[in-house]
Amino acid sequence: MVDFRCHAHVATADGVEEPNPTHSIVLVRRGMFRRTRQRETVIADANHVLLFNAAEPYRYAHPLPGGDACTILTVATPRALELVGRYAPADAEDPKKPFPRGHGLSSQRAMLLHWELLHLIERQADSLAVEDAIADLVSEAVGCVYQLGASSRRLSPSARRRRRDLAEAAKLIISRRLEMLPSLKELAAVLGCSPFHLSHVFHRTAGLSLRSYVGRLRARVAADRLAAGATSLTQLALDLGYADHSHFTNSFRRVWGVSPSMFRSRYRAWTRLPSLAGF
Repeated sequence: MVDFRCHAHVATADGVEEPNPTHSIVLVRRGMFRRTRQRETVIADANHVLLFNAAEPYRYAHPLPGGDACTILTVATPRALELVGRYAPADAEDPKKPFPRGHGLSSQRAMLLHWELLHLIERQADSLAVEDAIADLVSEAVGCVYQLGASSRRLSPSARRRRRDLAEAAKLIISRRLEMLPSLKELAAVLGCSPFHLSHVFHRTAGLSLRSYVGRLRARVAADRLAAGATSLTQLALDLGYADHSHFTNSFRRVWGVSPSMFRSRYRAWTRLPSLAGF
């Protein structure tokens, strides 16, 4: 288990290909980056789970300032194949590429398990508790990647790519303007389509509605800032585009199940993960 923090300069173009050192499950805590794997590109933010194969080349870019912070869970080949086999036995066949699928949306359970794990490590819980939390989290994370609906597979490859590119472009604009979101009409105009088409395609491609995506992203960004020591809930609410303190509290509670102040009191002591053995 690794705490990875990148402070890369803004770069809109993908960098050179880099082989990943291990089979890995990556959960984004803060910021965003773009990853290209063969011809598949994803804007990875705090709503995402990403899977990586050892030695497989990837390309990266940071279209927005601020870099990113991620929790990386390294996975041995037999465990990776076992995890995939639970959800798609036909996919668990290639030891060199045990993760044939590359990304998915993090579920609420994966999000809660992620922060539970950070909490267990921060308070130096016993090995059984930490390792059990890791086992729970990696299984849920891989499951998230296999939750995207199969309906889009009925489309032609070119149609799927157009839909995917539209959804990824929308996510980039959302991350850039999270504190002052454009209207659906404005967002659709920038992307050259109708509001109805954008709403429909985003939901079918990303797996949830635009409003739900934004709600989750804001709450997850807020959680990271609270854990990092943000003191003024009102200022944090304004910084993230909430109408007021009450709107922030209610929205945060819907995602996390607790108020922002309760979340902060539990996690504010957490600062950095130690390097742990792979799972």
